[in-house]
Amino acid sequence: MTRWLLLAVLLLGTLARGEPVRVGIEAHDYYPYYRAKAEGAPQGYAVELLQAFARYQGLELELRAQPINRLYHNLLEAQSLDLLFPDNPSWSRQAKHGKHLYYSDAAVQIVDGTLVLGEHRGQGLARIRKLGTVRGFTAEAWLPLLNQGRVMLVEAQDIQSLIRMLERGRIDALYANPEVVRYHLVEMGMGAQRMQLDQQLPLSYTSYHLSSPSQPELIRRFDRFLVERHDELAELRGRFGLR
Repeated sequence: MTRWLLLAVLLLGTLARGEPVRVGIEAHDYYPYYRAKAEGAPQGYAVELLQAFARYQGLELELRAQPINRLYHNLLEAQSLDLLFPDNPSWSRQAKHGKHLYYSDAAVQIVDGTLVLGEHRGQGLARIRKLGTVRGFTAEAWLPLLNQGRVMLVEAQDIQSLIRMLERGRIDALYANPEVVRYHLVEMGMGAQRMQLDQQLPLSYTSYHLSSPSQPELIRRFDRFLVERHDELAELRGRFGLR
């Protein structure tokens, strides 16, 4: 029996026994994409995307919200997770070193960019000395400047902490998804335009994927789901105000 066929048989056996599929998600607030905390049910587009896939396949998913560094340990070392979402082949390369992961097609296309206070937009790289990002995230577009020591990276636990740091001048810019920042600005009563994406500063186009070290058949099923339910997912994105 080939390795691929054996993996498919093991997966089908697990599904037949009705065992839940254990999915790791990041334990912080990145709404509208996802919001997962220790208390309360996870929310957001990514959560409803996974739930729609579970209905499509007749699966039971067990969503486990964990810190980013623990997610990769539990997925690759402890093997207490079957799937991880979101993931990307370019993320957390050190944690994945020497390990093989199966990745789905892109489930979500996003832009990660640099946001500054509205009055500082368009002033260029020269005024950026401290860049903020969520702890555990990789500021891909800034890596050359960070590696050269031209910019200092400042990490915070969540987006709202970064927003407060930028407002108080403790950082010069923050690197995140603009839609997430706009949502939290409104939630904090600061106005959606208080901090703005600066197109002159580094940004990157990236994507969210479902990953697994051991379930290639489930990854292929997810890819079919993305194609067959394309219209349903477009409507779902619209409900969350996502493009």
